[in-house]
Amino acid sequence: MQLDLAHHSQRWLGLQERELFGWVRRLGRGINTAFDVGANDGVYTLYFLARSTAHKIYAFEPSPDCLRELEENLALNNLAGDKRLEIVAQMVGANIAAGQTTLDSFVSQIVPPCLLKVDIDGGERDLLSGAKQLLGMPGIRWIVEVHSKDLEQHCIEVLKKAGYRVEIVRNAWWRHVIPELRPGELNHWLVAYRDEENPRDTHATGQDREVVSRRP
Repeated sequence: MQLDLAHHSQRWLGLQERELFGWVRRLGRGINTAFDVGANDGVYTLYFLARSTAHKIYAFEPSPDCLRELEENLALNNLAGDKRLEIVAQMVGANIAAGQTTLDSFVSQIVPPCLLKVDIDGGERDLLSGAKQLLGMPGIRWIVEVHSKDLEQHCIEVLKKAGYRVEIVRNAWWRHVIPELRPGELNHWLVAYRDEENPRDTHATGQDREVVSRRP
C-alpha cells in the first residue's frame, strides 16, 4: 500500500498516538466492554481484541473505505469473525436517525468497566449530548480526541459535571520534528475517569499478541 507520509509519517515510524499508550493500558485495565467510536481502519479495535480483557467490543465507523480497511486488518490479525466484535456502520451523535445512533442506545448492553475511545473529528458535542445515561453510569472511562479549543472546553465541562476527573494529553515533542497534516486548530486528547477507580499503569506481557496493520 502507498503511504502519504505527510499524513501517516507517525504510523510509519511507530509513533502514532504514542502519547496515549500508557493511558490506554491504565484505563483498559480489567474492562469488560470497549467502544471504538470513529474506528477508522481499526488500530484501537485490534488492540481491544488482541490485548484487552473486553468480552464485547463495538467499532463504530460510517465510512465504507475505512470499513474495508478495518476488515482487512482484522483478517491480517486472524480476528475476522471474532464473536466479541460488533461493527456498527453508523455515525454516533445526539439522536437516533438514518445513518446515526447514540451511545445511550447501547447502555443496556454495557457491562462495566467500559472504556470508550472517541475520535470523530468535531462531533464530540453531539456525541456527549446523546450519552446522558452513559455519563451517569459507574465504571465508564473515556479517551476523547479533540481538534478545537471550544470543543475541548465543552467536553471538559460536560465530563466534570458528570463527576469525572479529566486530564489533557497534549502532543509529544516529536510532533514538532515530524509533523503531520491534521485538520483543526489543535490535536489533544482528554482522558476521563472517576476518582474511585484510580487506574494504575500496567505493562505489556510476553503473552500480548502482535498487532498488524495495513498501514505500517
